[in-house]
Parts: sequence; C-alpha cells; structure tokens
Amino acid sequence: MKHCLIAALCLLSGPAFAWTETKDFRGLHVYEASGEGVALSVVCDPDGAMIPPENHLMMTVQGENYSGDYQIKSSERSYEGKIQNGTLVSTDGDPWNEVIAVLRSGSEIDLSINGMSYALNTDQPFPVECGSSAE
Repeated sequence: MKHCLIAALCLLSGPAFAWTETKDFRGLHVYEASGEGVALSVVCDPDGAMIPPENHLMMTVQGENYSGDYQIKSSERSYEGKIQNGTLVSTDGDPWNEVIAVLRSGSEIDLSINGMSYALNTDQPFPVECGSSAE
C-alpha cells in the first residue's frame, strides 16, 4: 500500500502533457502532446520509411483537424502560419522549420487559434530535429 501511494505521488508530480513517443512497424517515430482542448502529433521519418522521407505535424482543436491561421510560441521563439486539414508537412519548407524550432526552444508552448489560447507544458523541449534545418 505504501509503495502504491509513493508511485501515485510520483506520477502526479510531473507535467500532465509531456511528449510521449511511440514507434510504428515502419520505423516512424510518433511524438504526441496534448492539453485542454488541443493536441499535437509529430511524425518523424528518420530512416526514410517513406520515399522521399516526409515528416508531419497534426494539430487538432476540440477533437477536430484544424484549418486556418495560428500562432505557436515558446518563451524563446514564435511563428505565425496557416495549416490545412490539421496537417503541416516537412516538404512545406520554412513553415516546418519554424514550427519545429519553436517546439525545440521550450517546454511551455502556447498555441493561439481564432482568439483562443491553448497551453501545452511538455516538461522538455521537443527532443529531435525531425527533418528540420532550423537552429
């Protein structure tokens, strides 16, 4: 009983919205983070499972793929862009590089959409470059 209480307290002490990583059978790495009403999924193709390699970011708001203008920012960087059908692809060039740079620059991410602000505390910055050339 004592060990269960300690384990429960340890689980409560960390951020609720940390990046989680899974790997699928093709070698794609899927990173997910979600907060109140918003979820981000980043699919990285480090080993070239897709030809040509393609990385994706999926954005859902209130469970729906979001299309439209958005601003994503950390304490260090920000980017304003437009997303279609909830998906941004690494072949989009600069937008991909900018979004990954924001995700890699801090653990507290703010996403502004249609006058609403959504906060994600991921405990740590996004852990990989995921095909980005941004610094």
